[in-house]
Amino acid sequence: MAYETIFPTGWGLKRPHQDNDKIKDVLGYPLEVLEERVKNCVYCFIENLYDHKEQGLRHYYRADEKYQSELDSGNYLMAINYLTMYDMTGDEVMLERAANCFKWAYDHATETHPMFTWQGGVRDGFKNNELWVKYTGDAFLTCVALYRRTKEEDYLFYIKQFHNFFKQAKKAGFCYKYDTNTYKWTNYGFVWRSFGFPVVSYIELYEATNDDYYLKEAIAWGEHGLTLQSDNGCFYLLDGEFWNSDLTAPEIRGLVFLYELTGEKKFLKAARGFCDWLIQQQGDEGSWPIGIDSDNEVCAPNIGPGDMPNIAMGFMRVHMQTQEEKYLNAAIKAIHYSLDLQALEGGKYPLYLEDPNVKWGFWSWDPLHDITLSGDQSVHHIRGILFMAYYIGSLNALPKRNCQG
Repeated sequence: MAYETIFPTGWGLKRPHQDNDKIKDVLGYPLEVLEERVKNCVYCFIENLYDHKEQGLRHYYRADEKYQSELDSGNYLMAINYLTMYDMTGDEVMLERAANCFKWAYDHATETHPMFTWQGGVRDGFKNNELWVKYTGDAFLTCVALYRRTKEEDYLFYIKQFHNFFKQAKKAGFCYKYDTNTYKWTNYGFVWRSFGFPVVSYIELYEATNDDYYLKEAIAWGEHGLTLQSDNGCFYLLDGEFWNSDLTAPEIRGLVFLYELTGEKKFLKAARGFCDWLIQQQGDEGSWPIGIDSDNEVCAPNIGPGDMPNIAMGFMRVHMQTQEEKYLNAAIKAIHYSLDLQALEGGKYPLYLEDPNVKWGFWSWDPLHDITLSGDQSVHHIRGILFMAYYIGSLNALPKRNCQG
């Protein structure tokens, strides 16, 4: 098995034939239309957010105010838009853009001072004194991906810094946020216990280097993650009290990856338990609310649409291992929802489409909390759509039609 979650070939999935009727049957569009939609998202919408002077991406566009936001640490994640396109098209400009976005975030949003033992930590955009494991995970994953494609030695140095931050977090008792004002690690006070990010980061680094040390680090974080699972299968990873849709996909994928690498059934059991809980919470249209508390009450009813295709990729990986139709059907429903949130005629919110900064992007919220479309959301949409199309094309049997959503 392969583990990089940027382009379907990273999972060993081959491009289906263009006349593959299964894809249109399940997703409603032929492969070439889906590919065109994701290409236009990057080459039109994302490119309009690219600041040529700063050589990085502005995080979002607010359509009602015609406002482009500032650049921030989101460049680590948003670089994946370009890496997906590079893998899809071979366009060297896309690889250069990804490298630029990474470097902007490294130079502006990362602790790099050689005196600090917490170097490698990535800063929160709201509180610059807080360094997060989650954001460092975004940096780590993009850095490994750039190293694999360029073999430039600088990326190995950056990876060592990100690894150092993870290592200090582990030594602190698997803590997830470091405060540079107090010099303390914590797991409380709006802390995202995103254990999936160290797991998948180390696994991808292990895949790239074949160094068993990194696999051992992934297993250590995965073992810790198992202690966070509730009896109902859910992981309440926000302060230990709330499930958040943004703290789901890396956890599912990381647990399945660990099962594939170790053969330890406890990891697959945990992933399945989490997915079974998610299926119970999934809406008819394929989405999940952004927040559910430990009493299983929705505490944040808005939807972060980009999390849906990201979670769907986790369900796909579980389906690869179990062949249980319920996991694939849940993923398909989530991808249908994803496609509906693209800013196009016939979409859920066909607004401001005359604005070239809007069309082909994906709306940040549902219902529209604000009128924004963001580059970090599009990462998950374009990956999820392509992964699902390639995966459907690889299957011998299709799911039942009455379960497609």
